Amino acid sequence: MYTFNPMTEEEIQASSLMEAGVYNFEVVKSTRKNSKSGNPMAELQINVWDKEGKQHLVFDYLVFSSVPMNIKKVKHFCDATGLAENYKQGSIPEELERYAGMVEIGVQDEQPKPAGGFYPKKNVVIDYVMTEKGAVKHEKAEDSFIDDSIPF
Repeated sequence: MYTFNPMTEEEIQASSLMEAGVYNFEVVKSTRKNSKSGNPMAELQINVWDKEGKQHLVFDYLVFSSVPMNIKKVKHFCDATGLAENYKQGSIPEELERYAGMVEIGVQDEQPKPAGGFYPKKNVVIDYVMTEKGAVKHEKAEDSFIDDSIPF
């Protein structure tokens, strides 16, 4: 016989959400797409660690357009991840995996589905945050691995 503590749907949803706040993050996947209005966009999957160290997967989008709200988020992402110089030049890498920093997370309430019903509450990125110490230095794994002792 299996034993467990039953939970309501609300309890299950609440247990998977982080409280609103500022947390550490790392980009685990970055995919180039186009926004609904046709602008280039980076779809990000980021790991965020809550106050207990539990990892959560959160989705976000960096849209490269002339809309100030979109550019603000791109700038803050660049400031938080050490890409400020790239931002100033108007170009950042498409491969954003392993870039890391601090992120402000919020909780989005249930949203109605077009066909009826509701999407559950979820965590969303409010903004990217540069710490007092500055951005987290990014170092790609292949750049940091140097071993001259490999014989061949």
